Amino acid sequence: MLTVAGLFVLAALALFPVPVVRAAPSLASLYTAIGIEVNVRGLTIHGVSSSEQTEEGAPLLLVKGSITSLSETPVDVPRLRVAVIAADGRELYAWTTMAARAKLAQGEATTFRARLASPPAEGRTVAVRFLGRQDLATHAVR
Repeated sequence: MLTVAGLFVLAALALFPVPVVRAAPSLASLYTAIGIEVNVRGLTIHGVSSSEQTEEGAPLLLVKGSITSLSETPVDVPRLRVAVIAADGRELYAWTTMAARAKLAQGEATTFRARLASPPAEGRTVAVRFLGRQDLATHAVR
């Protein structure tokens, strides 16, 4: 009996990763560890680029990219969290921005642009991800 139940659980984990991770988000790291990316949002961020500019004599960081829907149904596009990262991996500053469109149908894409005046000088890279509940629970949104 235990063997049948164990096989059922393993089959569910293997065949239905998205519903499993939706129900138990902590299992996402298990899937990642075995090389399976699970996308519960149905959206992907890509083409992220950053450039330093000067506007009215002040430094400005411009971050741009695209978001594409992978979902079979229309999906809301959440806010994006953009972070400036130091060479040692420390997050120096983070802020949020919104995509150009709030909802995407299957295969549709939109863009985003985020600007930061006077970015930290020690910043080396940027990281962009969707704003999550953990951000709202542990930090004030900037």
